[in-house]
Amino acid sequence: MHKFDNSWLFKREKIDNLSKNKLIIQKINKSLKNLNEINIIDLGTGTGSNFRYLSKKIKYNNQSWTLMDISKSSLKEARANTKINKKIKRISIKNHDVIQNINTTHFSNYDVVTGSAFLDIMPQKWFKSFHLRNVKTKIVYFSINYDGYFNFFPKHNLDNSVVNLFNSDQKSKKVNNLRAVGPDCSLVIDSFFSKTHKTYSLKSNWTQITDKKFQLMFLDFCNKVIDKNKNYHEWLQFRKEKIIKNKSKLTVYNKDFLAIKI
Repeated sequence: MHKFDNSWLFKREKIDNLSKNKLIIQKINKSLKNLNEINIIDLGTGTGSNFRYLSKKIKYNNQSWTLMDISKSSLKEARANTKINKKIKRISIKNHDVIQNINTTHFSNYDVVTGSAFLDIMPQKWFKSFHLRNVKTKIVYFSINYDGYFNFFPKHNLDNSVVNLFNSDQKSKKVNNLRAVGPDCSLVIDSFFSKTHKTYSLKSNWTQITDKKFQLMFLDFCNKVIDKNKNYHEWLQFRKEKIIKNKSKLTVYNKDFLAIKI
């Protein structure tokens, strides 16, 4: 699976947690209330942020977790930052590529299949395979799915052009030389699971973020996209100066996706 820098994953964890949709968590808890044991797998777990969030928000004390990622260094961080407590019966760590090996990945033992902030890099055919292997899964939950728009404050006349360029890059070939679905990820996953589950796509925006380091790290993602295009260097410089002077705010539009088996 695509690898993200651990420093970025740790930096965004607090912002992600504040942004995740609370109504979806209520629906998850309602659906799990009668289970004697809750088996959960966290795909693309990274440093374990989604586990740390969701294991606390699920209010039941009978959780068993599998944390899966392609990155051994991220899994090492995840292991170091996870602790068994009264809610958690068991934690398993699994080094596995859920893109390359989706057709040999087994989900039948899990009540909840979850993940955070990676659906946008998945290729179209992955969603079809993923759905086929989760037709009977009780709950499928993916949080912080990029929804196609971000903005900084104050405004700049190149803002919309940069967003369009960024979104175009999001749909480029990301992993295994396959084109990603990018900002359409929430629509794509819903198009499959709405056939077999009750589905929800609700807002989980990063809103008015003032954290300087976080904004600079996000700006670096933009820089990697537009670095070869001199027309946007003015925009990058403008943004960087405003951030450094603490005169900038960032909003990124995301959605949380939930599917509950009918």
